[in-house]
Amino acid sequence: MKVLHLVGDHEDAGGVLSVIRNLQAVTPEGEMHHCVWVKEGYRESRQPALEYRYSPSVIAESTKHLRLFAQALPAYGDLKRLLQREPFDIIHAHSRGTLLVGMLAARFLKRPVIFTNHNYARRLGLYQWAARQRNMHTVVLTPNMARHYGLNEEMKNLKVISACFSAALLDEDLIQPAPNIPDHTIRFVGVGNVIGWKKWDLIVKALQLLPKVDQSRIQCDIWGPTLDLPESKSFDQSLRALIQKNGVSDQFRLMGSTTDIKSKLKQSDWFVLPSTNEPCSVALMEALAMGLPALVSESGGNVDLVHDGCGLHFKPDTPKSLAKQLKRILEGAFRPLSPQQIRESVRMRSATVVYRQYHKLYQSLN
Repeated sequence: MKVLHLVGDHEDAGGVLSVIRNLQAVTPEGEMHHCVWVKEGYRESRQPALEYRYSPSVIAESTKHLRLFAQALPAYGDLKRLLQREPFDIIHAHSRGTLLVGMLAARFLKRPVIFTNHNYARRLGLYQWAARQRNMHTVVLTPNMARHYGLNEEMKNLKVISACFSAALLDEDLIQPAPNIPDHTIRFVGVGNVIGWKKWDLIVKALQLLPKVDQSRIQCDIWGPTLDLPESKSFDQSLRALIQKNGVSDQFRLMGSTTDIKSKLKQSDWFVLPSTNEPCSVALMEALAMGLPALVSESGGNVDLVHDGCGLHFKPDTPKSLAKQLKRILEGAFRPLSPQQIRESVRMRSATVVYRQYHKLYQSLN
């Protein structure tokens, strides 16, 4: 079975591509072949390698909705020509830009198209409409995402299938809890691109609300690149200025890119994710799979991923709420479950399980 994943990215920034890599890693030899459709000029910078097909027209995302619509038609033409040259059994779209391309393929090529929604959009109409179109099959990542879009999990063409983390992490040694010692420094780690919607600035603002003695006991390292996008570069500059203004450069550090997330998790006591409506963070699942408790915004996929005892939630976009939870951690007022129990909470989101769910869906449409 040949699957063409419509992604449309112009750079190898993880996210959807990490999920596809994780699925590829557990695909039995000869059972399924994964190809990824990306923007012409895309360069692979992560491993393991994926197989690609290219389009000069396709885009994954845009802050301008008109550009998404304008690019959909020529991108559909590129896809149609690709399918004429090379047959694929499954067309699987993964981004807002490729959703529109997939909808054109479903309508005019009369073949089933899967769209996995990896976003919490503010404008819901397009996604609700797509979920009800003939030949379109929508996948949402968690039950909370279905609720966000007003979609009933019992709908015929709707499935809830999680994003996934590498199944190999379940064989790694668990991270041991931080010692319960007064004045012990608590090491937090965050993983993700340096861009506004990740809201790393909330951590800086929360630190400023803590007494100096509490600030001194926190070490927060953020691992992730500043993207070659104006909004990412601008956020990087404003975030660094905020760090200097608040005098927390020793407590909050931007560490840059890494391809070794596992070692960064092992050096930490807590995982932190401040973004609002994070769909289903792979990095968060990786942290939980290693037994690390998580401090997350009470929104998006986080409410389905971080169960009672596996971490703490704070009110979205609220530095005061985040500071309150940091204080609880510093005081030892919250004792997380054991690392093994935290790992078990996400076992069903490993690539091995998610692959079987997608394989079943693919077979039903092939």
